[in-house]
Amino acid sequence: MSNRKIPGAVFSVLVLVAGAAVFYHLHGPSHDHQHDGAHGQMQLNAGQKWETDAPLRTGMERISVLAANAAPDDAASMQNLAGGIREQVDYLIQNCKLAPEADATLHVLLADLLQGADLVSRESDSVRGLSVINAALDAYPRYFAHAGWEGRAQPQEKHSPGEQP
Repeated sequence: MSNRKIPGAVFSVLVLVAGAAVFYHLHGPSHDHQHDGAHGQMQLNAGQKWETDAPLRTGMERISVLAANAAPDDAASMQNLAGGIREQVDYLIQNCKLAPEADATLHVLLADLLQGADLVSRESDSVRGLSVINAALDAYPRYFAHAGWEGRAQPQEKHSPGEQP
């Protein structure tokens, strides 16, 4: 990467992080609910899990697979994970249609996922970033009714060419 591309990349990351912070600030939950996230308050729907829609289920399943197949000791894998999470968060923001209270809870979860993506982008914080991402994925089924969610995805086995799976 040339020296001219580095400031552009840094600027892009700063704009993304600032946009996420503003979005969270404007759409985040109030402070009078049960606490369960590094970035704010999460709540159940009168003691029940929130209903999900197809875009939410799709996006969270994709994030789960990305996290399961990430290698913390591989910088390219961590960059792929961070980019994939950011892409899925954008997808969720554009396509997910939930009740306002459910949406507020989801935004806390998305803020945690974005924080994890930011951390895995730094070589020295990849393990901590994966921990934040996995904690968000573990919190998701406690708040959202996602039919068929079986917990975090398991890593896909890698096979050599010609080898039988």
